[in-house]
Amino acid sequence: MFESQYNDEMEAEVRRLEGKQRAIAAGHPEWDNACAECGCELPVNAVVCGECGAKW
Repeated sequence: MFESQYNDEMEAEVRRLEGKQRAIAAGHPEWDNACAECGCELPVNAVVCGECGAKW
């Protein structure tokens, strides 16, 4: 049980750091997350915005 919780927390931290890196790459280091496609600001748990997600 502890291992599962730890893995979930580490996966969440990796997603948070990846989002922060996308924001920095998009030129907005003050944001917590940015779309992987167009670079717009996103909530922390998202990878692509609604517009870019609809293109897939």
